[in-house]
Amino acid sequence: MSSTGRKGKDNGNTQQHEGSLSRSKQPTIVERGKKFAAYDKFGKLIILGYNRRIVEEYANDQRIFRSQ
Repeated sequence: MSSTGRKGKDNGNTQQHEGSLSRSKQPTIVERGKKFAAYDKFGKLIILGYNRRIVEEYANDQRIFRSQ
């Protein structure tokens, strides 16, 4: 019997900074199980959702909106 069927998905690197923004201005995206959360530079939750792309886009739009 294969042991790979019992292993879960590896979430070792849950914080990923892939954008072109500097790290201090870029929202932090954290994966917890099936959910993604975006936090601003002060640690305040911006959005929580199941689709990473939507969470990233909304967090970046909020960063632009709040900086104006």
